[in-house]
Amino acid sequence: MTPVAVLFVIGAYLAAGVPSGYILARRLRGIDIREYGSGNVGASNVTAIIGARAGVLLGAYDCLVKGTLPVVIAGALGQPVGVQIAVGLASMAGHSWSPFIRFTGGRGIGAAIGAMLGLAMFYEIAALGLTLGVVGRLIYRDTGFWTFIALLTFLPVTLLFEAYPPLSIDRPVELAYFSLGAPAIALAKRLTANWERPPKGYSLAHVAFNRVLYDRDVSRKDEWTGRQPGDEGARPRPDG
Repeated sequence: MTPVAVLFVIGAYLAAGVPSGYILARRLRGIDIREYGSGNVGASNVTAIIGARAGVLLGAYDCLVKGTLPVVIAGALGQPVGVQIAVGLASMAGHSWSPFIRFTGGRGIGAAIGAMLGLAMFYEIAALGLTLGVVGRLIYRDTGFWTFIALLTFLPVTLLFEAYPPLSIDRPVELAYFSLGAPAIALAKRLTANWERPPKGYSLAHVAFNRVLYDRDVSRKDEWTGRQPGDEGARPRPDG
C-alpha cells in the first residue's frame, strides 16, 4: 500500500471516528448516550432514547458521510478498488472504536452499508435489507439476532454473484475482501461491546454468547434497551 493510500485509510478512520451519535445526544438532551439503553453510540440507540427523527438523521449521516463519502472520494482520486475497500473497512472501524471517546462507539452497520453503496455492492445491500430490514425489523421486531444472520450472508452472497457471469459484470473480485472484513469487524465489535464488564450474575461465557448472537449482554431485549443510569445492571461508562 502506497503512502497516499495509507493516508486515505487513516483519514477515513479519523473522519468516521467523529462520534456523531454522542455529540447529537449531548446537544439535544445533555446526556451521555453510552449510559442509556444498549450503550451503543449509533442510530438504533439514539432512536430508542431520543426519538425517530434524530435516529433517522444520524443513520443517514453515518451511512452517507462516514461510509459512502470516503470510498467515493478515494475512487474519484484514482485509488484502486483494494484501497477503496480498505477505506470502507477503516470507516467501519472508526465508527465502532472512536479514538475521540476512548475507543467506544457504534456497531458500524450504517457505515458498512454506506461503504457498500460506495463500492456498488447492490446485491449485498439487497440481501442485508431483506434479512435485517424485512425479517428482523418488520417481522420479528428484533434486529440483534437477524443482524448476526445477515453478517453471515455477506461473503456467500458476494461469492455467489462473482461466480455467476451474467450478474458479475463489472464487479471486481476484490469485493470478497470487504465481504469478509466487514462481518469480522462487526462481530468483533459485538463481542467487545464498549469494553463494559459483564452484568452481575452473568458469566463471561454467557455474556459473550449473548453479545455475538443477540448484540446484548442479557437474554431479554426489553431488559437491555430500556436501561437508564442507576438501573440494576446498568453498566458504568468505559471512561469512569
